[in-house]
Amino acid sequence: MNRLELARRIERIKAEGTSAYIRHRKQTPPYEGAELHVEGKGHVFKMGNMSFAVGFGLNRPTSFYDLHQMEKWVRGKNVSRLHIEVCPLAEDSLLRLLQERNYTLDHFLDVWTLDLTQHASTSVPTQVEKVKDETLHEWAYAVAAGFAESGTILQETVDTAKGFYALPSNHAYLVREEDAVVAGGILATQDGIGELFLTSTVPTYRQKGYQTQLILERIAEAKALGCNLLTVTTKVDSASGRNMERLGFQPFYQKAVMKSPILK
Repeated sequence: MNRLELARRIERIKAEGTSAYIRHRKQTPPYEGAELHVEGKGHVFKMGNMSFAVGFGLNRPTSFYDLHQMEKWVRGKNVSRLHIEVCPLAEDSLLRLLQERNYTLDHFLDVWTLDLTQHASTSVPTQVEKVKDETLHEWAYAVAAGFAESGTILQETVDTAKGFYALPSNHAYLVREEDAVVAGGILATQDGIGELFLTSTVPTYRQKGYQTQLILERIAEAKALGCNLLTVTTKVDSASGRNMERLGFQPFYQKAVMKSPILK
């Protein structure tokens, strides 16, 4: 498989997983997330007060009209900016179009891969458990606590974790210290590719190797489920990225997240 086709598959698993999540959440109103699917080109999502676009420039070219309609849709959702994730393998015409529309760089994201056909399994003592319905709430609460940078655990983050847990293609894991759930994460699988995401540790329990345990457990599970590749997206120069590199993941590409001017 060439690099472009692999990038398409990686971006597709993220887009289709987010799409399935939004459809699931909409079954239990009120939920204000939404999706715009530009046929054959990419997806635009609205989640909370953010909007982001995935997959554009990797298949059919994105036109001025496409971008105008995307911005119009975002504006109609009362979101002030559109963020577009741009893969370096995307057509150059996409970046030129964004420059013409005065988009600017917001940040970068690292995309990592692990070839499971070449990966030697590592057996280590682990405190990882598969999440069950009876442990769902404490797992979701722990995941939300790990993402609570201000120290305030948001109910929406708890609900987000529960929503992703509910999808049939997702497998959720937790780490318990004594009676407390202190870390968690998800493995999503699609067409032989697994994606690790929604991984966090409660701040007071960090630096104890729990992320390593979660990564190794999900590597083993992905292999057992027949995946031949794992992918994960991290912030640039983050502890998560360094964990991935230490455990054998290779950098595949770095995405530029471009932001629109304020949409009025």
